[in-house]
Amino acid sequence: MSESTMNRTALILGATGAVGKQLLKDVLKNGTYTKVVSVGRRPVELEDNIPKDKLVQKTVDFENLEAHREDFKNVNDVFCCLGTTRADAGSAEKFIKIDQEYVLNSAKLIAEENKAPDAKLSPVHFLYCSSMGPNKNSLFLYPKTKGQTEEALEEAGFEKVSIFNPALLETVEPRTRPRMMESIAVSLFKPINGLLGLGQLISVETVGKAMHRVAKDTSLKPSNINGTKTSTIGSLVSRFSNSDLHSIGEDPK
Repeated sequence: MSESTMNRTALILGATGAVGKQLLKDVLKNGTYTKVVSVGRRPVELEDNIPKDKLVQKTVDFENLEAHREDFKNVNDVFCCLGTTRADAGSAEKFIKIDQEYVLNSAKLIAEENKAPDAKLSPVHFLYCSSMGPNKNSLFLYPKTKGQTEEALEEAGFEKVSIFNPALLETVEPRTRPRMMESIAVSLFKPINGLLGLGQLISVETVGKAMHRVAKDTSLKPSNINGTKTSTIGSLVSRFSNSDLHSIGEDPK
């Protein structure tokens, strides 16, 4: 491992979600952070066998982040798993607010609160769970919003930004609000995916582990030679494909 997370603090946004909760559990069980801060609209409920001695839970109002600046200070690695669907949000406007505005407003505040006065960029490593097929020019709401969010994060003011693009997610725990179309898609596609070895279905547990491992080990890079670039402000941006997530996040059999 090329970089230790000892004496470092991790902050997780969206830890009540499917990916975020698995990420939080892996960080608490297998991480070496001194402190793990979970920031969300409500606390995360964890099983008794998950160690919680390093966990600090902060409940915030994303409509008034200015009142919570203290909760975002002194962090090193920020894992962002905030996200929703139009159906869950209730409208396109609410979807954009939760899926994009909450993410970007949080990132802006984190960059501001974790940067030396004379520094150009914040030393924070910002790791964002997006989706497959983001496209800021798409005619469809979901990929367009994800594409715009990714582009904005590249210029948000961090030294390092890692973006993860998982394909169809397979949950390991029931969602707090069931997603019928997701369940149907997984049940129909899973046997085809397995039979043909398509690799287009991925467990949220695998995604969470991959994000954690990328934060811990600086030697882990995207397999695509074009998966790493420098943004216009000098941020090192790495984009991990669904295939990368499988190879990094899956445990040896």
